Amino acid sequence: ASLLKEEMAHHALLRESWEAAQEAWEHRRQGLTLPPSFKAQHGIAVMVYTNSSNTLYWELNQAVRTGGSSRELYMRHFPFKALHFYLTRALQLLRGSGGCSRDLGEMVFRGMGSLRFEAKRPGDSVRLGQFASSSLDEAVAHRFGNATLFSLRTCFGAPIEALSVFPKERE
Repeated sequence: ASLLKEEMAHHALLRESWEAAQEAWEHRRQGLTLPPSFKAQHGIAVMVYTNSSNTLYWELNQAVRTGGSSRELYMRHFPFKALHFYLTRALQLLRGSGGCSRDLGEMVFRGMGSLRFEAKRPGDSVRLGQFASSSLDEAVAHRFGNATLFSLRTCFGAPIEALSVFPKERE
């Protein structure tokens, strides 16, 4: 928790987003069935990330894409270590320990408005290198853009609809 406080002291948007999500979490957590190790910080991190009314999710994704190029860069300059940890752990806990084969996995969709992406061959594996909100509902994904529509079969996603700031997006 001290790392989170330190990072919030240096990043006003992180602090404001965390505090708003913390308040919302107090109301949301009632009635949720969550894994035994799931803590408030995990739920708050999901709520922070899914709040697209500010740019923090975008800033986190930018930092994740560039911050892992070296240990030194990550340790010195990655501004969201605590948020990244809590969000990653939340997804791990929500996903559970079930295995996944290449043929299985959950079908999800992600619409992109500004990125035009064409696979060399349909069915090829793709690594996005960041957190990537997606939806169980293809129509929802189309609302986020039509330049590229990813139809993904993933073993690494987790259902966060109940924790999302926008549950109708079926993330």
